[in-house]
Amino acid sequence: MIILQTKQLNSGAFEWNIHFWLGKDTSQDEKGTAAIKSVELDDLLGGSPVQHRETQEYESNQFHSLFKGGIRYVPGGVKSGFKHYDPESAPPRLFCVKGKRNVRVREVEVSVKSMNKGDCFILDTPKLIYVYIGRFSRRVERLKAVQAANQIRDQDHGGRVKIQMIEPNSPQEEVDAYFKALGGGSRDEMADPPKEDDDVAFEKQTEGVVTLYRVSDESGSLKVDKVGVKPLKGEMLKSQDCFILDTGKSGIFVWIGKKCTREEKLQSMKHAESFLQKNGYPEWTKLQRVVDGGEPTAFKQYFSVWRESDTAPLTFGKVYTLDQLKETNSFVASSVSTTSKMSKKDMGKLLKNLGKALGFCPDDGKGHTDLFRVENFELAPVAPETHGCFFGGDSYVLRYRYTEKNREKYIIYFWQGTDSTQDEKAAAALHAIRLDDELHGKAIQVRVVQGNEPAHFLRIFKGRMIIFRGGHASGFKNVRQHDTYDPTKPKLFHVKGTCEDDTRAVEVEPIAASLDSDDVFVLDGPGVTYMWIGNGASEDEKAMGRNVDKLVSPDRVATVVAEGSEPEEFWKLLGGKGPYNKEEYERDTPSLEATLFHCSINPPSTKLNVEEINNFTQDDLNEDDVMVLDTGADEIFIWIGKGASPEEKKASNTMTDDYIRQTHQRASGNAVTISIVVKQGEEPESFKVLFPTWNEKHWDEMKSLEDLMKGL
Repeated sequence: MIILQTKQLNSGAFEWNIHFWLGKDTSQDEKGTAAIKSVELDDLLGGSPVQHRETQEYESNQFHSLFKGGIRYVPGGVKSGFKHYDPESAPPRLFCVKGKRNVRVREVEVSVKSMNKGDCFILDTPKLIYVYIGRFSRRVERLKAVQAANQIRDQDHGGRVKIQMIEPNSPQEEVDAYFKALGGGSRDEMADPPKEDDDVAFEKQTEGVVTLYRVSDESGSLKVDKVGVKPLKGEMLKSQDCFILDTGKSGIFVWIGKKCTREEKLQSMKHAESFLQKNGYPEWTKLQRVVDGGEPTAFKQYFSVWRESDTAPLTFGKVYTLDQLKETNSFVASSVSTTSKMSKKDMGKLLKNLGKALGFCPDDGKGHTDLFRVENFELAPVAPETHGCFFGGDSYVLRYRYTEKNREKYIIYFWQGTDSTQDEKAAAALHAIRLDDELHGKAIQVRVVQGNEPAHFLRIFKGRMIIFRGGHASGFKNVRQHDTYDPTKPKLFHVKGTCEDDTRAVEVEPIAASLDSDDVFVLDGPGVTYMWIGNGASEDEKAMGRNVDKLVSPDRVATVVAEGSEPEEFWKLLGGKGPYNKEEYERDTPSLEATLFHCSINPPSTKLNVEEINNFTQDDLNEDDVMVLDTGADEIFIWIGKGASPEEKKASNTMTDDYIRQTHQRASGNAVTISIVVKQGEEPESFKVLFPTWNEKHWDEMKSLEDLMKGL
């Protein structure tokens, strides 16, 4: 079976996905024909579609997303599968409903031996459809079982039969009637919930290193040469060749260069299948074929360096478009409203200095701020006159209050210094939860790691943010009156910023290697202060440097020094001349799309289970669980449903790290630095705009399992 998915993008262009589905009993000839016909369809569409090989019971999440009501497998082939079905005279059929998100309705033998206590089952008889709810099944599985039963009733019976629920607390006479219709058996004869199967175990074993291979058959036989491992660069892909990207549990990508021959295109999937066999991968391993210039996000995310085409849409933080940014961060959007006139280099420099998490900016940063430093694992208030002075050896908690649509709202940032101890970082996270509890769970919690401050966080300090090296100092009045200040030793500050609201200075090691030709630095030494201007520094950075030198050197005017014209004393303060970065900054990271993941912890296990949801909508946010909205760049949103378990809520602040360890969404392998915890009903605009549509009344209008059961 071949399925073509067509999607029109915001730019007006079309995106196609071709899925060729292989039943478990299909012949080799049928498999080959499906692959060939997929290539022919690909050619008709200009060679740009992404091809997916799908195998029965192991379909990709993207395939499942095309069938929100689930998939039902029909036994047999075309001849048997499409013959007339007479529900009045047909024998009973038993279906096993599998999956929490990607629902599969598979017909099994009509016997109690086919059942277990952990799943839901549908028994279809001429007069009645039974829905058997396993004692250990989850709420969402039960909801899907009812929906699948409704579908069988409407499609196979024309809506003319009733549905009978058999629940763990159903009367014994109803339970007996079910097993009589089944042909015998009892609850005691049912198997316990299934344990982890061999396929899941295999997926765990293949969570290895992401590897890129070049594929060639020039020698007469398939030859696969290893090119590199993660982190990968897009320049490794050559247009005259084919490549295989092995991502482990996420499957195999076959990349087709623009200069490949037609024969190579036709044989590419066959080469990939040979690769699977050679490496001992199971036949159901996911295969995707992508073409040079038409790579989807799922492919590009494995490359830390990727040069987008000039026609590629401009994104901010890799995900947000300019239109979305206008909705979520009008202050930053005003800075980039003239991007069409900017060079790629200048655009890259602007994005570098704006701060992280560009989409998350609820207001102008003029709300009320309470800042605390972690001292002896407790929170110590920081005097308002020293707000903005941070120490890399400490952790801080900031409570921010603002008004939106006449409602008082809160954000709790917990800032973790690079050299802060693990205990202090953990204490900051716990205090953030405590402060949120005091606000009855209404606050948005944001974890911030030094050097990756969100744009909104910077705006709160209005250009007066300085990050010092070392530990804190109690009650200091200015930058020269604190415990770590030594007037005999030079201090070097790296200046970043685009305007007076987001300027910040970060103290770095006072050596030549800390310099960068693309930026501005302030060197404060005994009796002298220099402002060093790199050759690639922008006018904005120069202006921001003048603001910073007033902060770090309030009693003298800094001497401006251009790169290449430094006096001897400048180098003497840095311990002598030495090499430093002189390459121009250029934004060569891939433009990505947001991805939604369902996360759950099933007691007594404490392991986080992660499941991707393709083509997601607001309906996919399950209020009984925790979801992760991965923007593919700076920030990850942790969404907590009202019905999430206490274990899941408690783990919300550590879920980001657990999520990263269990997925391969980051090309470089670096942990995401900014996690934003939001609650159901309190979602910020930057979260909502990443969904196709958003209905503020969705939670009130959504039917529950109880509502559906009443309707039966």
